[in-house]
Amino acid sequence: MSTSLTASIVAASAALMPVGQDDAPRPTPSAPLWRRPDAVARPAIDGALDEPLWAQATRLDDLRQLEPDVGAPGSEATEILLAYDATTLYVGIRCHDREPHLIRATQSKRDAVLDPDDRVEFWFDPYHDRRNAYWFQIGPAGGRGDALITRNGSDFNKQWDAIWHGHSRVTETGWEAECEIPLQSISFDPATDRFGFNVVRRLRRRNESIVWASPDPRRSFFAMSNGGTLTGIHDLEQSLGLDVVPFAVARHSRQRAAERSFTTGDVGFDLFWRLTPNVKLAASVNTDFAETEVDERRVNLTRFPLFFPEKRDFFLEEAGNFTFGANSRFGGSPEVLPFFSRRIGIDGAGAPVPLDAALKLTGRTDSFSFGLLDVQAGDRHELDAQNLFAGRFSKNLFAESDAGVIVTQGDPLGEGRAGTYGADFNFRREDFLGDQSLRFSSWLLATEQVGEGGEGLAGHAALALPNDEYDLGANVTVLEEEFAPKLGFVRRTDVKRYEGRLFWQPRGGGLVRQWTFGARPLLYTDLGNRTETSQLDFTLLGAEFQEGDSAQLTASSSYEHLDAPFEIVDGVVIPADGHRFARLGGKLESSEGRPLQLELGGSSGGFWDGRSYDLNASVAVRPNRWWNAALDWERTDANLAGGSFVARVTRLRVAVQFTQDVVWSNFVQHDNLSDTVSVNSRLWWIVAPGREAFLVVNHGWSREPGSLLPLDTEVAVKLGWTLRF
Repeated sequence: MSTSLTASIVAASAALMPVGQDDAPRPTPSAPLWRRPDAVARPAIDGALDEPLWAQATRLDDLRQLEPDVGAPGSEATEILLAYDATTLYVGIRCHDREPHLIRATQSKRDAVLDPDDRVEFWFDPYHDRRNAYWFQIGPAGGRGDALITRNGSDFNKQWDAIWHGHSRVTETGWEAECEIPLQSISFDPATDRFGFNVVRRLRRRNESIVWASPDPRRSFFAMSNGGTLTGIHDLEQSLGLDVVPFAVARHSRQRAAERSFTTGDVGFDLFWRLTPNVKLAASVNTDFAETEVDERRVNLTRFPLFFPEKRDFFLEEAGNFTFGANSRFGGSPEVLPFFSRRIGIDGAGAPVPLDAALKLTGRTDSFSFGLLDVQAGDRHELDAQNLFAGRFSKNLFAESDAGVIVTQGDPLGEGRAGTYGADFNFRREDFLGDQSLRFSSWLLATEQVGEGGEGLAGHAALALPNDEYDLGANVTVLEEEFAPKLGFVRRTDVKRYEGRLFWQPRGGGLVRQWTFGARPLLYTDLGNRTETSQLDFTLLGAEFQEGDSAQLTASSSYEHLDAPFEIVDGVVIPADGHRFARLGGKLESSEGRPLQLELGGSSGGFWDGRSYDLNASVAVRPNRWWNAALDWERTDANLAGGSFVARVTRLRVAVQFTQDVVWSNFVQHDNLSDTVSVNSRLWWIVAPGREAFLVVNHGWSREPGSLLPLDTEVAVKLGWTLRF
């Protein structure tokens, strides 16, 4: 398997290599970035653009519509003001609006999803390598967000958080915002004289986007190669580049089954030190994640594990340096990760494992990036202490491509010595055939386990053209039975996986902005080419309307072969056999820009050896900047030969936003299979950027006929205080 797979990948890679081809980027807009002299005071970040700095800053006001009227001036004027000094980037935003009472301003929480609101998004590419960037956004209610963008937009990590300051306000003529981004919060090349940059304004009620560089829906805003350039940058500094974050946490726990209560306290610290502007050292002692939001509860009706994203800040810091392969949107396999940091600090039952210490070294230049992580996990019950390591190196190639290697060592479950080794190649062009995107990704991975399982191989190749009108792609993944990345994630092994995408998305007119028609075939076979799973999903009709509402009609045909019986829920067994079934579904969704957003979806048809219908509904209420709520409900009713069952999940989120820096978030969940209710309540106070306090309460109940019986309770108070040097 490995020889033929390697030959295929090498041949495909060679065919796509741009032999004798000019890799120079396309001409893009540029502007000189104004440097603040010492005589001009730093602005007070209060949302009012009335300081002398803003009168002299670089002004970008020729923004053009990305949609709906491509290339036309925005329906409302926009001014982006930019400046810098030796240690800080300054961004001023003036969004004129002739109807300020219609501005959508409901999200003031840090890291809130700002899609329901008016907002401005911008990114900086400090290495001007046209591959990686730091993305920021702010809305008129003060909501702020940030993310790491890597591989020219192929990977978007919104869980990442930076220390920066932003404030906004609604005025009689629109809304304004001020942002201050310390250079200590990002990586950059001190010898650079230019940054990549782009900015987009989203006008929610008109579903309008206005952009500075590349006002063309065929060119992604999140692709660095489609951005502009800020020039004239010089003499940047990061001081010592040292962040020390001591923290203290106190917990009170009550375990009702064991009939005991106890109170504990602990201290620790995180350290982040930029040894050079390109290289960052991160260390954590007595690591604690008390403030991390809980996962969404889901009912698993498949034979394979579910994937939950990483949410812990320490592991998200510079996480892009460990990215391997390509994002699934462009044909990569979402089912295989050689390194998945969620494996660290969590045991096989999902309970936390104490982390005594963690050390991470990351770096990036305009030609390569690397990441090294070493974690010492402590003892827990019968699990001995473990040392876990991950290393990644990636070299930039051509204008937008890269190749690299990855190594991991250790088994977080303590089942013996284990390692994963791999190499990947990712080719990208944003000017294929003049104005199209082209993606090719390939990788090879090998795992070894001493004392269990032996050695296993996996390989992957994908080709995609993810463009606005046509979204095409195909990929193949081969995974041997013994392939087992102990510090990674794999959904299923001993298979060959083939996937395709064929979508036509023409721009409409009148009420409809864009239509969608397409198909997604998926096939799994065993290594002897016998079909295990086949699925053909059709989008019979999809429509996005001008105001952001959407509708979709879908159909699917599936086949599943079971070699052994499968217990889908307690007491309901699906027999070993070949199962063929078809389904019809649909979805209606109102625009996120409405104060009341509704979504209704469902499907009905065959399901294994019987039938089922699925329903899901959500209601989101966003009346103002002070509070919002969302209720999600999912239900599966199945009638199978081995029995019938109903699976339900309900999730309720309520956020009270006292200010943009003080937010009380509540998350209530229930599923009928475990018949338990859980509450995660978190009061978050951002005293100042990088200085935060949390009060977190987790409580559960078991639902009994006519009553709720309380289960475990935990109350945690955590204070973290960043000291910058």
